[in-house]
Amino acid sequence: MIKLPEQVVSPQEIKFVISEIRIYARWLAQMRIKQQANGTADSAPPTISQPAIQLIRDWHTACTINQDSLDKLIASLEAFESTAPHITITLAAPPAGSLQKTLIAWFRTHGNPDALVIFRFNSTILGGMVIQYGSHIFDWSFRRQILEARSRLPEILRHV
Repeated sequence: MIKLPEQVVSPQEIKFVISEIRIYARWLAQMRIKQQANGTADSAPPTISQPAIQLIRDWHTACTINQDSLDKLIASLEAFESTAPHITITLAAPPAGSLQKTLIAWFRTHGNPDALVIFRFNSTILGGMVIQYGSHIFDWSFRRQILEARSRLPEILRHV
């Protein structure tokens, strides 16, 4: 079972981590060949992100790192990405880091701990948010509220 690092929250980030693990797997294969050919492996490992390092370490707690185990890790991550629930949150502006972390934590606590969250922004919603989960759309935007109350808008403006 894959447990994603906290920093990996979106499908794009999983794909990025997968590409880093592939780079690491290629380097490992080349080092094994060099070691068999001339007895030394003198090349430093490629620089990969902390989430990729953490996934490799977590995956290999009970076994040694080899090409087969890295291939299984990559396949597991790809399967996870394709089956995990995807939630798209649309805001009027790009979210601040703290808001983003709060929303992700809320969805993973109250929804699904494996949820992958995609943030988008669309200034035409004016504020609030629109959340899409599968075929369900929950619209809590100011624009929707204004359009629903458009018959009352002249009255509201007279009292301002």
